[in-house]
Amino acid sequence: MPYYECRVRSAQSEPKTLQIEAPSLQAALEQLHRDGYFVVQVREKRTRARTDTPSWLQRFQQVKLEDLVAFSREFAVMIRAGVPIMESLQSIIQHMRPGLLRTALEQVQRDVEGGTSLSEAMGKHPLVFPDLYVSLIRAAEASGSLDTVLKRAADYLNESLGLARRVKSALMYPAVVLVATLFVMAYMVAFIVPKFAEMFQQMAVNLPLTTKLLVALGEVGAKNKVLVMLSPILILGTLWGLWRVRKIRERLSYWVVRLPLVGDLTLKVILTRVLSALQTLISTGVSLPRALELAAETAGDHRMETALQQVRAQVETGIPLAQALKDTGIFPSLVIQLVAAGEKTGALPEMLGEITAFYEDEVQQKLKGLTSTLEPMMMLFLGLVIGVFAFSVISPIYDLMDKMK
Repeated sequence: MPYYECRVRSAQSEPKTLQIEAPSLQAALEQLHRDGYFVVQVREKRTRARTDTPSWLQRFQQVKLEDLVAFSREFAVMIRAGVPIMESLQSIIQHMRPGLLRTALEQVQRDVEGGTSLSEAMGKHPLVFPDLYVSLIRAAEASGSLDTVLKRAADYLNESLGLARRVKSALMYPAVVLVATLFVMAYMVAFIVPKFAEMFQQMAVNLPLTTKLLVALGEVGAKNKVLVMLSPILILGTLWGLWRVRKIRERLSYWVVRLPLVGDLTLKVILTRVLSALQTLISTGVSLPRALELAAETAGDHRMETALQQVRAQVETGIPLAQALKDTGIFPSLVIQLVAAGEKTGALPEMLGEITAFYEDEVQQKLKGLTSTLEPMMMLFLGLVIGVFAFSVISPIYDLMDKMK
């Protein structure tokens, strides 16, 4: 059951803030009125998804986007066919495999049966239904076009999933090579380098700097084999943990968009994600300020998120969207010009769709170019690692042979 943070006052007391638990907003207001309070402001405080899974495990669970897409499409078909919401949910739940999505839908069904709106019931499960999804459902309830909006939501999620898959596919090869290199180097340090280090220590020759480093690594590897073998996992886990820290991620993302190879691609991916969300929200009837707020949450980039918040603030004061986008200084001129044209002709969603399609094609072309560039670079990196190792091993041996002559 959700909690509501209410700013209230009464004839006998000064304004104060209360938190109450109620099945719906209307029930919360009625309860406050019965207690003799006049409500000044009320805000829902979301609860975690109510599942049988312990709360500490829920952080590591995530609904697959393809499952949410499949649910949305099936739900849309059943609603379009005239099947009531309750029967549609019941039918979908019956043949759905156990998991976080099914558990959430079972609770949604119970809440809707108890009189809660569908959007409000879904809003209680932020781990399952994103804010953008809930806002689309709320807009659909207001317009009476639930089936159409569900299909659009499914299309949007499917496009987001396809974009993420294309990016992951392009980066999969260098990621696999990098991880494999780390494990191979760990194995060499733990089992092969110590043998060479012992041999080099017995040689009466001047060792190159790289060989001295190899000897030092060999000593560490001989004493800490298990730790060295686990070091790639520790390194990758530490990097992942640091990326999860918001402040660190914000600083890293700031520099990522400025890198020569991936910077332009990263910016285009962010633009595609944001503009696609904005187009979907506006076309379903969500107000522009709210659409900008939700689009900012999908950005995944602190700079873009801040820019969209600035745009929202300006739009609320009456400034045209195109001008607000231009003032941020990060949106390309193409976006600004087409948005301005869309505002003048009243076809803003269509123009946003055109921009999204353009950038999706740009991302596809950039990914192909990035893949063809990264492959030789990874080969060069591997060759460099092998070359340094070979030089470190062979150079002292040649020096020793020269002395023997």
